[in-house]
Amino acid sequence: MTIGELIDFYLSIQQPGNLVGFTDLYGDEIESLKEAIQTHYGSQEAWIALPEADELPEELAKRAERLAGSYKDWKG
Repeated sequence: MTIGELIDFYLSIQQPGNLVGFTDLYGDEIESLKEAIQTHYGSQEAWIALPEADELPEELAKRAERLAGSYKDWKG
């Protein structure tokens, strides 16, 4: 997963209007991923400043892809 894909995923889960939102169901996992990203990069500004085509480190990518898969299932 690239930085750009992670940003797109994060923006897509912030969509309001659902009675039970994805973030309500997976909030703990989302927060855990945010903390792992901050720990790895040091700050949100640091990883957002990276080129969108850059790949996430494998451990972070797996976590993000698992959440993205859950989101796809939730939407479907």
